[in-house]
Amino acid sequence: SYQIDQQWRPAFFSKEGLEAAKGVVFAGYGIVAPADGDQSEYDSYVHLDVKDKWVLVFRQMPQDIPAERRQHLARYSGERYKAMVARDRGAAGLIFVSGPTSPLRQRLLPLRMDGSLGASSLTVISVQDEVASAWFNAAGKELLQVQQALDGGEPQMGFPLDSVALEASIDIEPITSHGRNVLAMLPAGGEPREEMIVIGAHIDHLGTGKSAGSLAKEEEQGGVHRGADDNASGVASMLEIAQYLASQVRSSKLQMQRDVLFAAWSGEELGLRGSQAFVEDFAAMHFAPSHPVANPHEIPAAGPAGHAASTPLAHPHASNDTASSEASPDRSATSGGNKHTQSIYPRIAACINLDMVGRLREQLVLQGIGSSDYWSLAIEQRNAVVGLPVTLQDDCNLPTDASSFFLRGVPILSAFTGSHAEYHTPRDVPELLNYEGAAKIANLMALIARGLTTADAAPNYKEQTVQPEMRANLVAYLGTIPDYAQDGIQGVKLSGATKGAPAAQAGLRAGDIIVELAGRKIENIYDYTYAIEALKVGQPTKVKIQRGDETLLLDITPASRQ
Repeated sequence: SYQIDQQWRPAFFSKEGLEAAKGVVFAGYGIVAPADGDQSEYDSYVHLDVKDKWVLVFRQMPQDIPAERRQHLARYSGERYKAMVARDRGAAGLIFVSGPTSPLRQRLLPLRMDGSLGASSLTVISVQDEVASAWFNAAGKELLQVQQALDGGEPQMGFPLDSVALEASIDIEPITSHGRNVLAMLPAGGEPREEMIVIGAHIDHLGTGKSAGSLAKEEEQGGVHRGADDNASGVASMLEIAQYLASQVRSSKLQMQRDVLFAAWSGEELGLRGSQAFVEDFAAMHFAPSHPVANPHEIPAAGPAGHAASTPLAHPHASNDTASSEASPDRSATSGGNKHTQSIYPRIAACINLDMVGRLREQLVLQGIGSSDYWSLAIEQRNAVVGLPVTLQDDCNLPTDASSFFLRGVPILSAFTGSHAEYHTPRDVPELLNYEGAAKIANLMALIARGLTTADAAPNYKEQTVQPEMRANLVAYLGTIPDYAQDGIQGVKLSGATKGAPAAQAGLRAGDIIVELAGRKIENIYDYTYAIEALKVGQPTKVKIQRGDETLLLDITPASRQ
């Protein structure tokens, strides 16, 4: 038997339970990649029978291949993709080993969540090099020599490890906790108004980077991710706007027609969890038939943010977790609300969002312009005073909290100064912020917010039919809107479908759970992304969904992203 956390460790997305003793087959790097242009096909499974067996593969990809080849294989080298490939070939389980030539410092897979909450139906573990080396020696092979041969880039035939049988028992206990949205209301008068403006910024960051969202270098792992730009800059700007509007009201320089709700959202880095919980609870409070609303601005409690959010940690029970041997993952385009999602407009008349506004260089990017005709002129008028270089983007397909509101029919405006090399690393520190630029951005957004509070009518809301942005290796386009806060669901739950997109035309809608696409089983967002990647534009296929108690099979024809 082997010692957990020393010689082996389960992957956090592994199936739990007992995997009875089965044989082991070595399949190189476990990569299956199609030919693309001058890049040839790569298939680690050629002539291998892995049905009902464990598959042993190296992590990552061959080490000594040219940059162009690395770029081609990168998409197919992740642990989630390799697990899907092994599962689709009937494997009983998947074993990762780093191998002697690997530069990875963490030789076992880190036991950390990636925010997707999507498990696999496959048992997945990792083992130390010396464990795999013993298996190879029993088969008359040398682990180092085999990996060196593969690192040159030419696929090598895999082989069974006939003298090895492996059994594993896995029990993973996710640690869950509650996020807390922090909310404050600036009332327009003694009585609550029928409409409010929401001004928000997410307050969470990555801590010490134990989630898969960290982009820390090997030597930085475990360091505090200070999040100066992402998103202390946004929270500070939101507070500046709050102070400005409050002082204007106190001095009687501002007579607001709408209340203003200031929000510091929790759980954004786990998938917009805080803002999504808020809009769901707000819709239930104000629009559920059984809920009489005496106060038009009753808001969800500012305590626990609606739903428990998994932390990026998972702990294996060590008691019975043993492994023994014998003889040795579209984000498809996120866009406009749809008829199956309860709108919260005009109760919430507009949402201003500030996410990463501390690194102003050439341009301030204002996103979500396409959500309302109101924004362009309002920005032009207010920026005449501030004088910022501004780029306007119609796109409402934003990986930030504004999307939670747009999907509920609310016009959005989101400020962003662009990504950078320090994003999601311990190097995102206060010393690198452009404080003068951040102050100007807060000033501009405060003036826009001021105008919203006094406007005669709420900004109009525009549904968006978008041309999806280009994504590497994704040619086909369905227009689904995954619910990234889904919890405990096998499949991919949808928040909706882009108006006019193939998914909407096929009849997909909010709440549907995709369980199969083009004959491929879908267990999580990774399976779904890879399945979309394999679709052919214009060729009809089938999508199987769970809608309440019903299982439906719908026809869908992928469109082109180009």
